[in-house]
Amino acid sequence: MLLEIALLALFFALGLAVQRRHPSERLRERAWTAYWWTVAPTLVFTAFSTIDFDRELGLALAAAVLASWLVIALGYGYARAVAAERDERGALALGAGFPNTGFVGYPLAQLALGNDGLALMVLYDRLGWLVPSTAVSTAIARLHGRREAAENPSARRRLRLILVNPPLLAAVAAVALRLAGADVTAWVEPLGRAAAEIVGPAGFFLLGLVLPLEPPAHDLPELRKAAGVFAIRFAAAPLVLLGCGVALGTEIPTAFLLGAAMPCAFHLLVLARVFDVRPQLVRLLVVGSTVPAVVAVVAASALVH
Repeated sequence: MLLEIALLALFFALGLAVQRRHPSERLRERAWTAYWWTVAPTLVFTAFSTIDFDRELGLALAAAVLASWLVIALGYGYARAVAAERDERGALALGAGFPNTGFVGYPLAQLALGNDGLALMVLYDRLGWLVPSTAVSTAIARLHGRREAAENPSARRRLRLILVNPPLLAAVAAVALRLAGADVTAWVEPLGRAAAEIVGPAGFFLLGLVLPLEPPAHDLPELRKAAGVFAIRFAAAPLVLLGCGVALGTEIPTAFLLGAAMPCAFHLLVLARVFDVRPQLVRLLVVGSTVPAVVAVVAASALVH
């Protein structure tokens, strides 16, 4: 366990060092693209190929979907209550509604819950909204931003960008093979174990690579509003998921609860810059939630194991 923690810290530090030496958006994009087209779809394909979908897991996923939409409704209600300006409401709603179940959630699930927990986190990440969560978050950012993106793609192109999605395609392929009666367990499990070994270092390297390094500058009212978002992210979201589980009469896997309590998603930083949705506030939400979440899970895992 100590060796695993040291390895994650090393790759996080490496990501920070690379960012300082080569502060390039293109480098971040290439690193993310490499992860998006290799590690992420491999984990998704493994999870959808090997996990047994019984009634209990199906109900747990239904509870997760219901909870995701309830939490974004809660987050938007909070944003409307505390923020007068439209872009500030958008930033707060995005931070409250969209957890980092991928770059941070995958390695932390692997660290805290092992390969089984990682597989469940992958399912939660891909199916927790039922539809791609990036489509929902982008719509919110577009509606609340101060400017549109430089390119305004057609509806057909937007649909293609959503569907040409490596993890989504991997999930579809795995389900199709299972429905066809193909047994790929013998070769997919070793592939999944290899990806599970990579996901932690890769995720923490990307965390170091994208973590903003500029000094923060926020007034007290903005910090109070951010604190409300953190309360939704870390406390209300998992409680809502538990409540949905009770309502549907099912037990929620620990990995799902961990996913619900993850910090604000990294991709919100990109949306904030593209649509001008209070980038400084979104940076505060992402960084301010990520650091304590990572420290808490790593420390708890060290104590338990």
